[in-house]
Amino acid sequence: MRLLIAAFAALFVATPAHAEWYRAETNNFVIISEDGEEEVRRFAAELERFDMALRYLQNMPIGEEQPTDATKLTVYRFGDVGDIGRMAGASGVAGFYIPRAGDSVAFSPAREERRRSMTVVDVDRSRNRVARLDAVSVLQHEYVHYFMMQHFPAAYPAWYVEGYAELLATIRFNDDGTFHVGDPPQYRAAQIFQLRQFPLEDMLDQEHELAGYEGYQFYGTGWLLAHYLNFDPTRLAQLNEYLVAIGEGEDSLTAARRIFGDLDQIDRELRQYRDGAFPGYDVTTPGYVEPQPQIRRLTAIEEDLIREEMELRRGVDKDEARGIAGDIRRKAGDPLPSDPHALALLARALYYAEDYDDALATAERLKEVDGNAIMGPLVASWVASERAEDDPAWQERAVRHAADALAIDEHDPRSRIAYYYSYLAAGMEVPENAIIALEQAFDTAGSDPSYRVFLSRQLIFEDRLSDAKAVLQPIAFRGHNQGQRDEDDTEDGPPGLDDIMAEINEGDRDAALTMIDELIDWEPED
Repeated sequence: MRLLIAAFAALFVATPAHAEWYRAETNNFVIISEDGEEEVRRFAAELERFDMALRYLQNMPIGEEQPTDATKLTVYRFGDVGDIGRMAGASGVAGFYIPRAGDSVAFSPAREERRRSMTVVDVDRSRNRVARLDAVSVLQHEYVHYFMMQHFPAAYPAWYVEGYAELLATIRFNDDGTFHVGDPPQYRAAQIFQLRQFPLEDMLDQEHELAGYEGYQFYGTGWLLAHYLNFDPTRLAQLNEYLVAIGEGEDSLTAARRIFGDLDQIDRELRQYRDGAFPGYDVTTPGYVEPQPQIRRLTAIEEDLIREEMELRRGVDKDEARGIAGDIRRKAGDPLPSDPHALALLARALYYAEDYDDALATAERLKEVDGNAIMGPLVASWVASERAEDDPAWQERAVRHAADALAIDEHDPRSRIAYYYSYLAAGMEVPENAIIALEQAFDTAGSDPSYRVFLSRQLIFEDRLSDAKAVLQPIAFRGHNQGQRDEDDTEDGPPGLDDIMAEINEGDRDAALTMIDELIDWEPED
């Protein structure tokens, strides 16, 4: 049973030999970018301003720095949309984000091409010829997802998850430190003005399966409805009541009919709203101070290994990891590099390649070279946990290495999760302090769906079903009829989150535990 990691197809990312790479750090972000120093500085400052805006809108403290890089979002910014698409394994991707405990990461292009269209309506509703799903809007959209899951997790319906992210992705910053909320997403104009409106009854029905153009319309109509409900005072009160009702377990469509009233009437109101002037407002942040990113040029070895670093943080399978390990050794020294950064990447690659002997040796070497590099004890603990599945004697070593990682960075949730995992992997009874450690990671790991699955598994085991429901519900409810196993397709995949939630709601602890263990242990044949 291996720790869950996201796996994508490993594809070469072009990084020209002359490219300059900079690392910028702010209170909430680490940006690693292939660009000029001043452009990287500007990008980092604007991204930090976006976080400040979200915090102000949610009445959260502003200006506090995250305690460690592990609790910041790392953004890799390079190439163009084609390069990002190759990294994601899909064409036309203008950016993507992976939530992972202690290792959340996003990828965004440094260069963009402008696209031509006649479908866009500007903020003042005048026509122009520029339409593009720009990288900044994509990144800000994805960051809203991260922000809400980390700080305000709830059973938000899928349309609101996407619609609200679109609403805030277009925040516009003014030179005087204020920001504007409410701009329409220019890149959704074709969906909003040319396609038929997504029927609200279908969109508000969590059981409705998206088909054809509905997945495309879902974003445009979702934004339109979220904008309307948030900017109309009466409807905003209804929206809050609706979200509370869903969180308490009421069916989405039933709650919508009860609270919003005649959905056909709202459909008509939305069409009128679409053809009017979209409202918005400027926000002044008291005591605003311009972010000042700390910036440096990457070292030579960091630049040489940037492709391998990005691929490992994106996620790789066993064969891909083996190839990356070979590339690292070729570039940094065979068999063990002397540079701590190269050693950390190599240890990680070897672990993903399931070459546990070499991974452990590399991790131990990293601990000798740099006692403050957390990847050394982390990989050592992961390897020991895998070995403990067959030999429980390894479990004590897994605990010791996890404790070493915790001593290096007490805020990195991976060390607490590794401590808990050492018992789970070995099939041993998990002691109270390991359970506490797992729960303590929630404050910094709550955006990671895999972590939520592990935590809910422990809560189900303890028969704390209401707590397990609260942890699992935000990720179970987000998919638009996704994650549910078909009754006729029981052998082709693991149980879905909806299936597990159903057993929790029925109060069947044993069935829920069996299903979530099956989900954790499941590995695809391909």
